[in-house]
Amino acid sequence: MKKLLPIFILIISLTLLPAVNTQKIHPIDSDIYEALTSLFISSGYALPTTAGPWSTDELLKLLERVDRTKLNSGGQQLYDYVSRELGVDPKLFKFGFEAALEANIHTDAINFTSKDSWVKNTNDRKPILDIILETNIAEHFYGYSSFTFDGRRFNQFSKEEGHTSAYFGQEIVTTNLFFLYGNGIGDIDLSFPYRAFGALGGSGWSFQVGRDNLSWGAGKTGNLMLGDHLRYHDMARLALYGKNFKYSLVGSFFAHPDQYYPILDDDGNFVEHDQRSALYGLNMFLGHRLEWRMFKDKVGLALSESIMFQSAKGEDGLLDTVLDPRILNPSMIFHNLYIRSNANSLLTFEIDYSPIKYLNIYGQMAIDEFALSGENKPGVDPSAYPDAYGFLAGVQTSLPVKRGAAYGSFEFALTYPYLYLRDNNPNSSAQKLGDYGINYVVAHREYSGPSITNGVAYYEEFLGYQYGGDAMVFNLNGGYKEFGKWYAEGNLFYMLHGTHDKWTLWSLVYKNPDLVNHKPPVLTTPTDTHWTENQGDPNADERDAVAKTFVVGAKGGYTILKGFDVYGQADFIYIVNPGNISINDPIYDFQFSIGLSYKM
Repeated sequence: MKKLLPIFILIISLTLLPAVNTQKIHPIDSDIYEALTSLFISSGYALPTTAGPWSTDELLKLLERVDRTKLNSGGQQLYDYVSRELGVDPKLFKFGFEAALEANIHTDAINFTSKDSWVKNTNDRKPILDIILETNIAEHFYGYSSFTFDGRRFNQFSKEEGHTSAYFGQEIVTTNLFFLYGNGIGDIDLSFPYRAFGALGGSGWSFQVGRDNLSWGAGKTGNLMLGDHLRYHDMARLALYGKNFKYSLVGSFFAHPDQYYPILDDDGNFVEHDQRSALYGLNMFLGHRLEWRMFKDKVGLALSESIMFQSAKGEDGLLDTVLDPRILNPSMIFHNLYIRSNANSLLTFEIDYSPIKYLNIYGQMAIDEFALSGENKPGVDPSAYPDAYGFLAGVQTSLPVKRGAAYGSFEFALTYPYLYLRDNNPNSSAQKLGDYGINYVVAHREYSGPSITNGVAYYEEFLGYQYGGDAMVFNLNGGYKEFGKWYAEGNLFYMLHGTHDKWTLWSLVYKNPDLVNHKPPVLTTPTDTHWTENQGDPNADERDAVAKTFVVGAKGGYTILKGFDVYGQADFIYIVNPGNISINDPIYDFQFSIGLSYKM
């Protein structure tokens, strides 16, 4: 037996060798994917698959499409960067860490004190310490965990404002040394990890389960089906891909709204929540996506459909927590399940086209609600479901120069007032206060610390376009990046946002509107009247104007030594009619962020 033991150990070790493991998962903000996109645009190709994240195997197959000999000298160096990064031999176990010191400074500590009022928000700020563990087991398995030492997103609660944070501008200067503010070391964020998963795959396929971020689309300000602004998804994801085709199937799970509704009590105060309350109910995003490459790689098409599947209440007032396996059909047209009491469906169509080298044109369209033949039509019949569409279009360029790439883009987006919103009443006449509906608005259950009753906060966000419905957005962006060395970027942003938000009550629209009885007409973006009630604002009827937001910003970074970076960002924000109220004076803020980090 003693003689056999070394042989047994050798066999196990050889089995675990990761030399040909290409299953590493690259995040949606990956520099490698960004550089690969630049290569595609500069080659005159349609964009590489825009459904992220991506495995090394998938990125390698995309890189094979690029002919290095046809690139300029800058493009060849960019190609070599991607090839070199994807060709790194994986280690069986790899430990790494990143330490950062960051300061955030601004000028208005009265009006700009929430996550949403900062250009550089939660996802962009670095924790003091991030410890990373990667595992590459055999040829087909990959694991990733990120353990952060950071402050909580929320550390305060009041009945008037709900959950707030001392780290988003209540002081002129704050840093990521969170223990110097608020409640000291008690404000440590114990909801980590925010990126932790296991993955397995092979040539042409990848399966991932755990916690990671998702993005479907090429949008710079967001995407209509799955935006990149959420902190994370608790999800399972399957990707199957070939030369000209990719299929994606994703299930992502969130807290059921019955756990945190109503938002306000009868007196108009925000309701506190208790971490001792049990999890119950099912609130799940289920989506599938088909992508094609056509016309000699000049055109890319994507068709995505999804549902928000949500447990409904029975006659006894209890939630039915059973998941009907029929909805898991990967080839089903989800809309045609006709389960309005349990699900809300959304369809998006995307196209991008590179007519010449260095130029790409892209667009998205979302269909949430529209009248079929024989159904009541908005503005024609006495009452009807409101149309709910979203549109996004842009043009972008990328030009490899020296060891990096110069890039620029212009983007426009328009979303209808009731996009992503819907009731859950089978009669569908109007949504009532406290009835949460079946919306593409989701929330994570977050630790908020022992200093706040029992430490639970629910932060709601749109799952698709981050600015939700009732928005008109213009964005101009440009910069230069030498991957692994330095970057500089400038951005101009302008948004007209109407009175509707994530808490606006859904309603039918009427040919003969009645403001007193909350019966709105057919509405166009942006609205200047809030016709219905609001789950999060008892004074929403005071909204009488379009909010106009202008942001100009610049950011950059430089790698002094390998792993040692300095970076900074400056933004000016100017808002007319803040809160959608015309008598409110304009507000503005200068926001600055500086930091240094070391990574190994």
